[in-house]
Amino acid sequence: MNLRTRVLLFGGIIGALLGVSVAYLYLRSAPIEVDESGQERLPAISPGDAVKVGLSILTAIRQILGLGRPGGI
Repeated sequence: MNLRTRVLLFGGIIGALLGVSVAYLYLRSAPIEVDESGQERLPAISPGDAVKVGLSILTAIRQILGLGRPGGI
């Protein structure tokens, strides 16, 4: 297995584990609402919070990309 394949495989596994961990933490922290028909629902995320999370993710990606450059971040 060459280096590119190993790095992509490792990144995919880490990304999947991170995604499941974040989803688990979100489910633990968010209050689950039950409607009249008994369906469970999560509360809606405000647009402002969605923008904050999106910018935080982009910042983290930018920092990770900076690790590959000479001199680091």
